[in-house]
Amino acid sequence: MALITEIIPPQGYEIVQNRIASILLEELTNQKTLQGLTSEFEVFLERQEPFDKSEDVMLSVICSHADYDDYTSKDSQGGTMYYIDIYCKAQGTPTSNPSMVSRSKLFTYVGMVRYILQSGKYQTLGLPYGLIGGRYVKKVLFDTDYSNFGNHSNWDGSFIRFCRIFYLVRIQENQQLWDGIPLLGNDTNITLEETSKGYKLNFNN
Repeated sequence: MALITEIIPPQGYEIVQNRIASILLEELTNQKTLQGLTSEFEVFLERQEPFDKSEDVMLSVICSHADYDDYTSKDSQGGTMYYIDIYCKAQGTPTSNPSMVSRSKLFTYVGMVRYILQSGKYQTLGLPYGLIGGRYVKKVLFDTDYSNFGNHSNWDGSFIRFCRIFYLVRIQENQQLWDGIPLLGNDTNITLEETSKGYKLNFNN
């Protein structure tokens, strides 16, 4: 017989992943208008297909892992790592080097994403207080070992550039406390309750 009778809701790490993606779509669309950017971009949750040279700019939000270091029977909190992968491509013109165009485009989008994710205006990512205990851009990793700006033996002839942003979010996960079970054979109807201090005996009046 199943002991968990309540409906298990979506977990915090999924809620936050979806929220990160929606924030980036909204804010980047706004920045495109404000700055008059001509590049086209798309935002995905865990993009499955490889980036294609026919695309312009692509962002993929990925939930990597969660490390919980503070937990009780009621809740747990820990750092959840998200990857924001950014791909871009450029074409050259008679007056512009495609490598430089691609680099400039990548730096523009990486800078905007970093700024958005770290902005104090998104202290809780627009989610109810209590779910998020902090969020930080931990690292920005460019593709210098594999692009035409890095190891020359690995030049990308399509002028595709890539960057991964490491974004750590402290998330509170919750579950219902156990209601307790009757202690069989006890005429006073005493129940056993699990608390953060240990199992506690209560009269069930």
